[in-house]
Amino acid sequence: MSPTLPRLVCLLVTLGGCMSAPIATTLPIAAAVTEQPLSVSPDQVDCGIVTQCDLPAPIAAVLRNNSDKPLRLRGFVATCGCTIPDLQPNTEIPPGGEVAINIRLELWGQGRKQQFIRFIDEESKPLGRIQIRYEVRSPLRSTPSGISRDVNPDGSFQVESSDDAPFTIIGADPPVAITRSIDPGTDHSLSIDWTLVDALARAIPAHAGFAFDSSGVWTTLLVRIATDKPDCSEIFVWLRNAAPARPATH
Repeated sequence: MSPTLPRLVCLLVTLGGCMSAPIATTLPIAAAVTEQPLSVSPDQVDCGIVTQCDLPAPIAAVLRNNSDKPLRLRGFVATCGCTIPDLQPNTEIPPGGEVAINIRLELWGQGRKQQFIRFIDEESKPLGRIQIRYEVRSPLRSTPSGISRDVNPDGSFQVESSDDAPFTIIGADPPVAITRSIDPGTDHSLSIDWTLVDALARAIPAHAGFAFDSSGVWTTLLVRIATDKPDCSEIFVWLRNAAPARPATH
């Protein structure tokens, strides 16, 4: 092999229940390539097959400042509101420093998915990004998969069997979902009691499924719907106090 040709190295890393895709990395040769100010590791993650009947493990990633100056991140933009990093707004990374983050994955819809998260600086200029791939296959699925209060003020949604096997809704934790039938069926109509959600958010301590913004207003709530279906004893549904902002293109 000619010494001037780049060597390719494949990296394979398992992080947070998902696997980074094989990434071809060119080793430095004669001329150095200009390094980006922010790198994301891993920058590609494949979570494989996931199900709404289980809660996906958070995806762990590290943001590194490759420059010789402090780097302030205003936040991020994403192709879907279903991928949510726990990065705090205006996080500052010192020169050569790193910040570890976790990315929450909400399972919306069915089938193959590909999402991008791009981190932005103070001027909203795009820096590093991460690509997340997965395929949703669930014995039970909710429609819609995520329930936003401003889009769905009556809180109505369906829980359906993907294989047409009848099942029964047993209950919900926290008990904010009302089912209209206790009889077995291949689909069930439910609704969210938003007044009860608000009351639970004000309780001290609040239910562990809540997330709050800096002003103390609840933003999301994870609800577990219990069933008697052997291959899906519970289905996870995310509630939002407001729909996420329109996703940015990648």
